[in-house]
Amino acid sequence: MKNKASKNLSNQQVDYVKRSQAEMQRRFVDLQFQRSELEKQLKIVNEILFSLGKEMEEHFSYKQLYK
Repeated sequence: MKNKASKNLSNQQVDYVKRSQAEMQRRFVDLQFQRSELEKQLKIVNEILFSLGKEMEEHFSYKQLYK
């Protein structure tokens, strides 16, 4: 009976470890996806900022020419 109880406890521990590993894997994949989405958004923001900077430079140069 004692052997059966210890085997049952061991199986529970193995199940717990497997569930924990599966949850960590799920979180890892989720975080990778979120990072990918944030990188896409950051790329768009950088492109907009670059464009805005060029536009500001052109506007400043234009104002300097016609002062």
